[in-house]
Order: sequence, then structure tokens, then C-alpha cells
Amino acid sequence: MMKDIKVGILGAGGMAKVHAKNLMKLPGVQVVSMCARSEEDAKINIAAVQDLEAKAFGDFYQMLREISIDVLYVCLPPFAHSGQVEAAAAKGIHIFLEKPIALEPKRAKSMLEAIESAGVISQVGYHMRFGSAVKELKRMITQGEAGKPTLFDGRYDCNHLHSQWWRDVNKSGGQIIEQVIHVYDLSMHFFGKPESVFGFLSNTCHKDVSDYTVEDTSVASVRFLSGALANISASNCAIPMEWNNTFTVICEKVTAYFKDANNAKFVMTNQNPPVIIEVKSQMDTYFEETKAFIEAVKEGKPSICPIEEGCNSLYLVDAVVRSSKQAGTVLNNKN
Repeated sequence: MMKDIKVGILGAGGMAKVHAKNLMKLPGVQVVSMCARSEEDAKINIAAVQDLEAKAFGDFYQMLREISIDVLYVCLPPFAHSGQVEAAAAKGIHIFLEKPIALEPKRAKSMLEAIESAGVISQVGYHMRFGSAVKELKRMITQGEAGKPTLFDGRYDCNHLHSQWWRDVNKSGGQIIEQVIHVYDLSMHFFGKPESVFGFLSNTCHKDVSDYTVEDTSVASVRFLSGALANISASNCAIPMEWNNTFTVICEKVTAYFKDANNAKFVMTNQNPPVIIEVKSQMDTYFEETKAFIEAVKEGKPSICPIEEGCNSLYLVDAVVRSSKQAGTVLNNKN
């Protein structure tokens, strides 16, 4: 009989609690430790998860020394990565990483190399990949039913100041790195590797907020190696207390209008008249991603979304930021 998988969690935010609750639903899995900025914070986080019995730590490396774990869930903000993943991988621990996996590509590459060198299984928390509608379109593209991918049109909008570290570009990297990276990941999930990117970032609504140094408006155009294109835009100036993530994917034989990862309208344009198929689901994508990762660990197989995917998405949004800093092309209004 296979022994229970013992899990440690690094981080004390909302996602740490979400993952703890989902892990507790799975048979043969035990959450045995949780680490936060202090032992007291970790105890508060543990108490917030019903029936969770785990040891609290305020020192990650102490947790690694004192507790034997098979899997580590890393739920840190991007600026807080400072070698924890490399240390865990060196001990043969499989790793689940929340997005974005780092603040900048150099740190992400170090983590990738450590995981690949250790031969451990990794997964990045792009939960939208596990939505029912997303999985259906991915299947259609992979099996050729959708025809050639042509255009991805994605949008993310909200209106919230978030936490102090989120408003600091040196800690979060900005809205597209910390939030909208989900949308950029989906574009690559459907269309493959990007070839080139052009982007603009702007702070238009929060100039009077003294510690707000991230963008609140962004647009980017991406060209993929296949020739497919993407438009991705985002705003933190939209409707207060709403987080909207919608996207349209146009392929040669199908146009898919997504309300979210679970719900979409597929218009089969290769049929006359076009046939409309509705995909509707209330699937918990956070639970599904954890279930898939634990299954990969148990079976000793690669996960659906390994760390390489987290690196690729970070490289893409980093390229958008760098493109914006180059200021694009200045137009002469007299022309």
C-alpha cells in the first residue's frame, strides 16, 4: 500500500488556505506543516482551515530540517522567492508553485534548473487551464477539430488597490506580471510559443496614490511562431470589486466566446449554418489542479503544467514590460 503523501505549505495568504482545504479532500494526503513570516502567523493560518492539524513554522529552512515532506506548495508573492524552491528540490521534494513563479526571469531560470537537476515533479498554479471550456477547446485544437488557430483576444479588468506589496512594482512586478499573466498563459496554452511582442503600460487612474507604482492599464500584441496573433488588454480602473476575465479564441473552424474558464459558447463555423455548442460548468478549477498534481506525484509522471510553463509565461510578460519601456514609435501628428 502506498504511503500517505505528506505536504508542507510555504505562505500564509489566501491561496495557501485554498490549497490546504483542497489537499485535505484528497485521500492519502496529509498537510503536515505550514510556514509563514512568523510562527504565530502560521498558527493563525492553520486555525483558519477547519480540521487542519499541522505544525507551524516561521523559518522555512527549519521546516525543511525538522519535517519530512514529499510535496511543497509554494504560495509566495513574486518578490519573496529567494532560494526556497532550490533548497526543497535539492531534498527531492516535489513542488507546486503559485504564479507568477518569480519577479524576473533570472530567478525563474534558477528555479527551473534546480527542479530539472533534481528530477522532481513540478506544477504551476495556472488553474484556468483546468476549466471545462478551456479543456474542450484545447482538445479540439490538439486533435485538429478546430483547424488553424488565428486570433486570441483576451481581457482582464478590475478596480482595487490590493495590498501594499501589490501596488509596489518592485515587489509585484505590476498587474500583468501578478494578475494578467493567467491570460498570457492561456494564449500560449492554445497557440504555442510566441515569436514577438509589442506592448504598452500606463498608470492613468492612480497617479494620486503615493505608493502606487504599478500600471493600471496595459495592452499587448503577440505574434506566435504558428502565425497566430493575440491582443491582450488589462485595466485596474474598471468596476470596483469586480474581477472580470473574458477572452475569445478564433480558429479556422470554430470561434469560442469564453465567459470564464468553465463557460463558453462554441460556434462551429465550418458548418452551414454554423452550429452553436454551449459548454457550462461549475467545476472548482483550484481543486482540479491540485488533484491533477497529486496524481502526477503518485504516478511519478510529468504534470500538466510544469515549471517550464511558468517560466515561459513570465518571459512573455517580461517582454511586454520591456517593450513598453522602449516607448514604441512616436507619431508625428502633422503626417
